[in-house]
Parts: sequence; C-alpha cells; structure tokens
Amino acid sequence: MLHKGLFILLSIVLFTSLLGSIIADNNNNHITLLPDKSLLRTFLENQYVPEVGLLRAGVSVYSENITIYVANDNVLAARALEVLGSPLASKVLTVLNNNFSGGWNGKIDILLGKDIPDMFYNMRHKFIAEINGYRIIYEIPDLSTPINDWYNYADLVVYRALDRLLWGSRPYAEKLFINLTKLWDGYGFYDNAVKGRENETGKIIYDVYKLALFVYLYRALEYTGSDIIYDYEHIYEKCLEIISMAQDKEKGGIHTDYEVINGEIVITGDMNTETTSIVVLAIYSDYPMVISSNDC
Repeated sequence: MLHKGLFILLSIVLFTSLLGSIIADNNNNHITLLPDKSLLRTFLENQYVPEVGLLRAGVSVYSENITIYVANDNVLAARALEVLGSPLASKVLTVLNNNFSGGWNGKIDILLGKDIPDMFYNMRHKFIAEINGYRIIYEIPDLSTPINDWYNYADLVVYRALDRLLWGSRPYAEKLFINLTKLWDGYGFYDNAVKGRENETGKIIYDVYKLALFVYLYRALEYTGSDIIYDYEHIYEKCLEIISMAQDKEKGGIHTDYEVINGEIVITGDMNTETTSIVVLAIYSDYPMVISSNDC
C-alpha cells in the first residue's frame, strides 16, 4: 500500500507539473491546456546539428529532415531556445550573426520586434552549402514576384498587423485582426494557401503555425489594452486547443498540419522546427509585449 505521505507528495508534484501547462483568462473563467515547455525544448535541442551549429527543419519527411534553413527556422529557433532556457540559443545566434548577418529575411523578423518592408514577396531558396549530408538553405524574398493580395493570407495579415503595432498604430492593427477573423471557418484559417492545397489534394489541410500567429497577435493587442479581441476569444481558445493537440507526446515537437474528419480534428504532417519555434514565441515569450509597447 502506498504510504499516505508519499501519496500526498506525488499528488503535489503532479499538480505542480500540470499547473505549468495551463493558463486562465483575465477573469479566471476557464483554464486551457498548453503545450509542454520541457518537451518543446527537448524537441528543438534534438533538432540541433552540431557540425553545422544550426537546427534541421524536419524529422522524418525527406528532404526536410536533411535541410537546414537559416530563415525562417533558425532565426526563430534561436529565440525560442532562449525563451526555453536552452544553452544552445547562444550557439545558434553566434552562427547566424557570424555567417549570415543575423539571418533576417524581411518577413518573420517582425515576430522578433524588427521592422519589415511594406511589400511582401514570394520567397526563394538560396543554396548555401552542403555539410555532412545536410543542405543549408537561406529563404529570402524574390523581389521580382510581389504578393499584392497579401490580405488573403493569414500569416501575412498577422505580420502586417504586428508591423503596424510596432509603429504604434493599434487601430490599423485591430482592423487587420478583424479581417483575420473573417478567414476563420470554425476549424482553422481558410486562406488562399489552404485553398490552393485543397485544389491539388481534394481535401482541406490546415496550418498549425497560423493558429500560433493568431495567438501571438491576440496577445500583442491584449497588451495594448484592446477590447475588440475578447469578441473572438473563442477563436483564441480553439487555436490553443488545436496547438496542444498538435504537440507530439513523445518527441515534443509541434506537427505542421491537421484535417477535419467527421467534425473531429486529426493531426497530420511532420514535426518541424519552424512551427515549434513560432508556438514557443507566441505562447511563452515576451515578444508580443515588446511589439505592442509602441502603441499610441
């Protein structure tokens, strides 16, 4: 029979562990399960390739499992590792700073509080090198192919809204937030990228990282004192729910995609560094607060 004192001690430990994975809203009306931080850190650290000093993109899907992206992956992962308290953060940052001038690409930079250009472009892959079987790729904008209908892409709407917040324009950011909610179909963000895949595959495949971006923008606006976000708290809660479902229970990474089958969320896709890093930054970092600090 388990000793009563030991039982109480184990119960306290279990409760404390669970407490680290829940949040409550400002009115303490509910709690929401969140991705496990220790597992997120374990996954990202396991993606690290020592001979390169950077993280690989995927786990099992070829060729993502042998590809290392300077940006978006490692620019985001370096900060995510820092948020999670990993000593690998400084190593990755050193490689980025010494070899790639920081690794910026004018798009995801805004997630780290860095201003981005007013025009979005399609991205192209610049091959850098191959080291011990790993391809190093730098994803940079193709200046010959601007994206004029950026407002039909959920991720780009978030980036633009955050950039406006960085410049102190909450009203415009709120307008874009409202437009973003119009892309929500009850299960995910049904934007032009999702529609394109649907046309090719015949089924809707949603992106997990766009859920995290919504959470990021929601938090950033919340720090400014915006009231409009609370009308869409149901979307925020659903995003967190699906993100938590998308975390691999063994390896800890966040799977990239999901489908809806008979009204149920079914997680698909490989785990990858980029999606996992965005989740960390959106949920656990102070970057949303930093971006919103210029609100006026």
